[in-house]
Amino acid sequence: MATFISLHYFATGPGQELYQYLCEKGIDAALWEIPFSFSRRDFCRLSVFQGGKLWQYECPSPKGPSVWRYWRELRLTRSVLALLREKGFSVDTYVGNGAFDTLTGVREKIGKTVLLTIDYAPKAQPWFLRGIYRALDKYVCERVSSVWNLSPRMQEAREKDHPGLKCRHVLTVPHGTNFGKLEAVRKLPSNPCSLVFMGHLKENSGVDLVLRSMPSLIDKFPQVSLTVAGTGPAEEGLKKLTEELGLRERVKFTGFVESHEELEKIICSCAVGLALYNPEKDVFSYNADPGKPKVYLGCGLPVIITDVPLVAKEIEARGAGKIAAYDTASLSNALSEILADYEKYRLAAEEMGRDYDWEKIFSSALDDLWAK
Repeated sequence: MATFISLHYFATGPGQELYQYLCEKGIDAALWEIPFSFSRRDFCRLSVFQGGKLWQYECPSPKGPSVWRYWRELRLTRSVLALLREKGFSVDTYVGNGAFDTLTGVREKIGKTVLLTIDYAPKAQPWFLRGIYRALDKYVCERVSSVWNLSPRMQEAREKDHPGLKCRHVLTVPHGTNFGKLEAVRKLPSNPCSLVFMGHLKENSGVDLVLRSMPSLIDKFPQVSLTVAGTGPAEEGLKKLTEELGLRERVKFTGFVESHEELEKIICSCAVGLALYNPEKDVFSYNADPGKPKVYLGCGLPVIITDVPLVAKEIEARGAGKIAAYDTASLSNALSEILADYEKYRLAAEEMGRDYDWEKIFSSALDDLWAK
């Protein structure tokens, strides 16, 4: 089964993990990455595993106003499919990360076309684009072979927007972990009070809350430290806040880490992962299954998480972390509970990380798709 995966790039996610999984299984696969307008990468990349060999193609990413850029991206994707056909790579499975990236697979009438829903958040769009967002999602949903949702909440929200929506097949394919691959680097941290945040540094990411909580955390946990792995529009403001609070010696900003393997090594050296979604302002995470908590679990880290995504309840129920309110006192209490019995939380986190290994998730999802 030659598989084509189309996505917009900012950092590693399910699309790249699927491509890696297929390559490791010896299955022909192509990964087409178009950078988001806010990505540091300014070129499109096609990575191809064909007949046991790897090759790549790169080209400049489209620039300009949104409508013009989107039109050019669609044309580029069609051109890339044509290039693959010239190279003897016959695509029979097309996986798009989101409705826009799946549209070309629908229009090209590729045999098995999958909409992998990374997020479903119409309210995150400007008001004048929400109708287009919903209409495009509905158009694609009703024409693909299968809809893969990271969380069941996505389909619930979609069907609320479109009563009577007719999808051929819907499957929950949650975000996974690289638990099995991390055996060699997963280890007990040298500092049990080392916290880590990974992800896009933007407003309401929760990092500012952690920084403002640090003085009180230091009083309670003298060894506490924070590693911030990521970049984004809020990065400089967060660094300035770190200086203002006198935390330069306790807070480390790694910047953007493109290599997911290197990022996981950084996380494995820490003790507790932070996933503090603002319940009042985070419009993406409620319906989604964010990758951040799963990466922490794959690295063996207990998680402190706010009760926004559905996975938060599972993390707490399984003893793999604690749910905290979006405030300083609750964060401190959650950390106290985890550190009081760290080994127990650590073992539960590893067990949950093992259960969500990408190997299990993709094997099940592809068996379901290709069996049909």
